Amino acid sequence: MSGKRLISQNSGPLVCLSHSKDKVHIDNLKLQTVTGPDLWNKLNDQNCQVSMHIGTDFSKSSATDDLKYSLNYAVLSRDVTNLVASKKNWLQLSSLTKSIYDFTTTKDRYNGVNEVEVSVKNMDYHLRTPHVSCVMKRPNQEIYKISNLELFTIIGVFTFERLQKQKVSLDLRIESPIGLDKTSSIKTIIDNTVEYVENSNFKTVEALVESVGKVISQTIISPNRTDINIDVRVTKLSAITDTDGVGVSATKNIRQLDLLKSINLENSDLSKTSSFNLPVEHKDTTAAIFDGEWNTSYLAFGSNIGDRLEYITLALDLLTGNPKIKVTSISSLFESEPMYFKDQSPFMNGCIEIKTQLSPHDLLKFCKQIEYEELKRVKHFDNGPRCIDLDIILYLNSHGDHIMLNTENLIVPHPRMLERTFVLEPLCELIPPSLLHPVTAEPIVNYLNQIYSNLNDEDTLWKLVPLPTLNGNQRFLKYKTEYELNPLTSELVKKTVSPTYIMGILNTTPDSFSDGGNNFNNIEMQLNYVKEMIQEVLKLHETIIIDIGGCSTRPNSKQTSIEEELSRTIDLIKAIRKCKDFPQEKLILSIDTYRSEVAKQAILAGVDIINDISGATFDPNILNVVADHPHVAYVLSHIRGDINTMTTLDKYDEREDIGGIEYLYNEKHNNPRTQFIRTIGYELAKIYNNALQHNVKRWQLILDPGLGFAKNGDQNMKLMKNIPLLKNYSFLNETTHEYINFRNLPLLVGPSRKRFIGTITKEDDPSKRDFATGAVISSCIGFECDIVRVHNVSDCSKVVRIADALYKRSP
Repeated sequence: MSGKRLISQNSGPLVCLSHSKDKVHIDNLKLQTVTGPDLWNKLNDQNCQVSMHIGTDFSKSSATDDLKYSLNYAVLSRDVTNLVASKKNWLQLSSLTKSIYDFTTTKDRYNGVNEVEVSVKNMDYHLRTPHVSCVMKRPNQEIYKISNLELFTIIGVFTFERLQKQKVSLDLRIESPIGLDKTSSIKTIIDNTVEYVENSNFKTVEALVESVGKVISQTIISPNRTDINIDVRVTKLSAITDTDGVGVSATKNIRQLDLLKSINLENSDLSKTSSFNLPVEHKDTTAAIFDGEWNTSYLAFGSNIGDRLEYITLALDLLTGNPKIKVTSISSLFESEPMYFKDQSPFMNGCIEIKTQLSPHDLLKFCKQIEYEELKRVKHFDNGPRCIDLDIILYLNSHGDHIMLNTENLIVPHPRMLERTFVLEPLCELIPPSLLHPVTAEPIVNYLNQIYSNLNDEDTLWKLVPLPTLNGNQRFLKYKTEYELNPLTSELVKKTVSPTYIMGILNTTPDSFSDGGNNFNNIEMQLNYVKEMIQEVLKLHETIIIDIGGCSTRPNSKQTSIEEELSRTIDLIKAIRKCKDFPQEKLILSIDTYRSEVAKQAILAGVDIINDISGATFDPNILNVVADHPHVAYVLSHIRGDINTMTTLDKYDEREDIGGIEYLYNEKHNNPRTQFIRTIGYELAKIYNNALQHNVKRWQLILDPGLGFAKNGDQNMKLMKNIPLLKNYSFLNETTHEYINFRNLPLLVGPSRKRFIGTITKEDDPSKRDFATGAVISSCIGFECDIVRVHNVSDCSKVVRIADALYKRSP
């Protein structure tokens, strides 16, 4: 027999100082006996399995192929069977295991035994586990293994995880000196673990693992506590669909576990609630709210009764009227199908950012006052129709720390925010990409992308640009977007799938660059031209936009007086709106002006859109006019200089240090390839911010990159090719934390008949550039523009129809 052995007494067990390389294995010898009460607490025979791994040296046996030099496992199995049958009740699983271990390791009982590992598995030990094992490798040490203990508990951070329990599997391993089961019943350990876990809730598997370890340590009352090690492994069985389960494990000695906070095993009822249970540390705020300081909150709003936008606008005015609230940012508007109670009208949704000195509960109280007292909301049932709904989504104190609440009346962050596109999409317009969800510690925008990666019909949104009510009918420019996987980058890319809008140009001036004088000073001729445009476009499209201009904006043109511009446009607008031959519900009117007085009178006459090529730099008061009419859209254009200087301001290589971070499809600002687009984006962002400072709503805005205005031919081409980058431009000021982005803003391009097209095609006559214009606008639609402004609507409407079929959805 090779290997050194230390024999304590002639009749005592063997203790080996070296591990044998040769082993004899007996796996799951099936026996019946009693090791104390069974799973029904009865002293009936229990199905047990004995496994033994015996270290030996069978070199001589293998060399001679002679049985007399081998360890006879058949004899050993028979002897163990007889040993087990010699006693009717072994009282504890550990007593049986130790008896088999002592019997096998007794000196000279079996030839060639160097070391032994005995495992006794009881298949009828407890209802909650298929088996419990006791393992002995050394005379004074035993290991208990509780396998596949299946429990149901609340675990996770998502709403669906918090609303119902999910199955987890626990594997427990307790290594201790002999006699653990005599002082601390393993059944008690299992019972306490089950009781605690199934009546508690956890954010993370790691917290569950540590809590189970603490429960076990509190249950053990052995005098040899300090020598006990506890290993806990938890597996979430349904966490990831393509796996059998995911989880974590941890091993701690009982001294480490004793240092943890004690668990009240008699009052673990945290999960016994029918409502969502947000996993926060306390029932109240986990960060401080400082008296008198301005905190930040994000509110979601929704309406699906009556004049939805009117209710939303009234609610915003009431919020602004509170001296302890400042509305600092408002999202776009979206239309969504009802999620829970389906038999009701679509909702108009959005989000706002506010600064407030109200506590979360006082803010909630004021929101409910607006809903029920001011706007007379009537709630018939949960998730039913409502004139207005205001929900607190997030709340941050003046230091930027998240406030988390879990009270009967208010849960912050909102428990369902991560499952709703109609909350996340507008919210992501207001928050930087880096803002983390306070519970999950993951960027909030990631959850929106996760929803879009598996989009359902109820998650689909329509972006709305409100237009004035006409004949009692609410009207909107509507944009439907979807996400598709880019096969080259494996990233989700947003695409507009709704049809492109056609904006037909109606110049009433004698000096426009391509059609000056064609429709000048003759309303009857102008109305006939409008009729022709409507007939041609509506053959293939649902709506037409007609852009009426009374003052030429070509570079270096002489600017007419306000009085002359008014005389050329206002009477025509009124005449168009009064004409009963025109399908008014399909006719959207735009005024091409940079003058506030013209814009104001045009709105009163019936226009829906203010198309200002100056970005409010020529007449800043135009923003006040737009802000006073939140149902009117405003085209926000990029330009440099004025009519006489713009052509000299097309140098974009040098720019100031902006002191912030820019994003172009998450691309940081140091890429020289995007320098020009970043500059256009940054300058548009300043114009955009100026509009918001004048109380123009984001939902009113349409972007125009200003083709031909302070840009040469090559720059115009580069701008069109990079429309997707511009539409996704965002800027974060790292000092002020101000965040600006163009997410969801529709984009208009006006390349029609412009000089850069003539330069490429060598066509000097602007009126002969329509064929080439069609090629350009088709490309722009492929590059994700939403509105095309053209002269020849007859031919271009066909081009748009084809381009939509190619790049968007088939008509």
